[in-house]
Amino acid sequence: MKRRYKLLIGFIITGIILVTIFFATKDKKIYYLSLGDSLAAGQTPNNTIEESYGDYVSEYLKDKEVLEFYTKGFAKSGYRSIDLLEDLENNKSIRVGKKEITIKSALIKADIVTVSIGSNDLFYKLNIGNEFDLNEFDDIYTYVDESIRDVDKLLYELRKSCKEQIMVFGFYNPFTNFSTTLADTVEPIILYANDKMKKLVKKYDMTYVDIHDTFLANDNYLPSKLEIHPTKAGYKAMSRSVINLIDKKMLAK
Repeated sequence: MKRRYKLLIGFIITGIILVTIFFATKDKKIYYLSLGDSLAAGQTPNNTIEESYGDYVSEYLKDKEVLEFYTKGFAKSGYRSIDLLEDLENNKSIRVGKKEITIKSALIKADIVTVSIGSNDLFYKLNIGNEFDLNEFDDIYTYVDESIRDVDKLLYELRKSCKEQIMVFGFYNPFTNFSTTLADTVEPIILYANDKMKKLVKKYDMTYVDIHDTFLANDNYLPSKLEIHPTKAGYKAMSRSVINLIDKKMLAK
């Protein structure tokens, strides 16, 4: 009788240990969602879709054996803040493998969400095609303010669905390797937009991903033609900025 009692106690203790290990391991796994525009999708200077910063981040997490799930399926080239906001309002669904998932269900499950959005809003107004004089655009800063208000609405909705780590990219100057004149002309707009974005990200208790100075200091992150999308090296640099934050804020715990 005592032996059976001891065996029962042993089974119970073993069960508790296994359940504890299961949930401890489960909690360490990261569900990663990459949202946004062509940068999140991985558009190259040659107008093809290849590896994005999110793909490199997911590879890092996979190598660390902490990746539960990753998708950039909701990201789309050409997306503006209002497009992603519309996806949230309609609870857009995509197919990943054999499963269909909605954007809101993915946000609820996500441990990390990265967002790159707003560049298309800025450069749509500027209609970049040739070098220009900033004085031609008297209302450009008012337009930036309007664009940031759209981002505000988007981040508000994202935070409603996701209570975990949301990382939002700032803007880089895409013309530093193409034209000094054009880069210098656009730079004040980029800095102004980044300042607005930083304040907005802080408002929603999110994490700002600063890539401006990194791109400014490395010519090989951008093509030497009139093209806003980064090179492979540029995407890897963006991923490193996210990885450094993940290491600091999540994996170091």
